[in-house]
Amino acid sequence: MSCYWADVHTHSVFSADGHDTMGALAEAAVCAGLSALCITDHYDTWSSFDPGPHHTAFEEAHAAVSGRLALLRGVELGEGHTLGARAEALLASGPFDFVLGSCHCVHGKPDFYDMPRMDRAACLALIAEYLAEVLAMVRWGRFDVLGHLTYPLRYMVGRDGAAVDFSPFHDELRALFRAVVEGGHGLEVNVSNLRKPGGFPMPDLPLLTLYRACGGEIVTVGSDAHRTGEVGAHIREGYALLREAGFQRVAVYENRRPVWHPLR
Repeated sequence: MSCYWADVHTHSVFSADGHDTMGALAEAAVCAGLSALCITDHYDTWSSFDPGPHHTAFEEAHAAVSGRLALLRGVELGEGHTLGARAEALLASGPFDFVLGSCHCVHGKPDFYDMPRMDRAACLALIAEYLAEVLAMVRWGRFDVLGHLTYPLRYMVGRDGAAVDFSPFHDELRALFRAVVEGGHGLEVNVSNLRKPGGFPMPDLPLLTLYRACGGEIVTVGSDAHRTGEVGAHIREGYALLREAGFQRVAVYENRRPVWHPLR
């Protein structure tokens, strides 16, 4: 039996940094041999989309690939716990298959993408603030899966070359993972950094192993594609990483509920 390959973190032109239509992303997923694709456009503190046109565009793309691809409607809800009524109104506008909860910043500070190069001490201090922010979002809880947990390292390490990781925060991570599990949420393996030389998954194997030790079971894999050429990229490596961490199945959300597929 063939594998069920699913990319459940992608962005269309409804994201400010997206480049291609939903239809183009869906056709790229078919060409990449995917079984399922979820489009998770950004909705956060500085970007949003009109749910009406978004839903219309999704339905058109869905119809175009019917029978060839399971196309799922999602959203990447950034810093949802800070959005208040905006977040609730979006979620009520549905229907969504999948809500990815992400933190791209510490409240009141810029996205990590816009942060200047910092020394190691400053990086560690900001990571501590970030983990507290993520915990607050998890306790808010109006999402399905926690996205790209080690997002700060994309820029601190991948761009700026800082010698930091999340290892000094073992206790904070255990508390966070327990909150994720107790809230019925899952954890994403975001493989976007693997598109770069020397890149790393977010999170990596030690953190996935810790999540599993804390009772974590729900896992998804996403490319974080912002253009057609990135759709499905390194999804297979993400699945392999999950197997290495001891997981036996991966989740794909439909109607806000996990549907399980074996990791072969």
